[in-house]
Amino acid sequence: MSTGSGVRRVLLVLALIPVLAGCWCGQVVKREVPVPPATAKPEEVVRAYIDALLGKDQETLRAVVVPETDLDNEFNNPINPFKNWISASDISIGESHESDLCPEGEKCRRMSVTMELCEVENGSYPDGNFAQSFGVRYVKDRWLVTGFGSG
Repeated sequence: MSTGSGVRRVLLVLALIPVLAGCWCGQVVKREVPVPPATAKPEEVVRAYIDALLGKDQETLRAVVVPETDLDNEFNNPINPFKNWISASDISIGESHESDLCPEGEKCRRMSVTMELCEVENGSYPDGNFAQSFGVRYVKDRWLVTGFGSG
């Protein structure tokens, strides 16, 4: 075996490591995410929210969060997901269930989300396993994201 082919094999293996790990960190890839229709289920809205965070799609993010969301903080705070989540793999969204964390007279649901997360430095979550509860509220005939964790 020549030295050149050995080097190529090593480079190929090194290039495949992030792919095999399921997460490629380091470069933000902006992309447009479709806004889910008004008839979308809570789980579909949460998926669009996560995809908009990862795709840095401000328009879709605005469309799928409750109106009182502090968008300036959402988009500009360096430890918020919009700034520091780069990619995720193995995204799993559980079936939604009624939530008691809801303003009186409103309809709210929560669901568990797990994923393998990559992010830039200074993030609020480390790379790797992410598991949080996400919430949605029914506002003007559609489900909108209220946040995740205790949000």
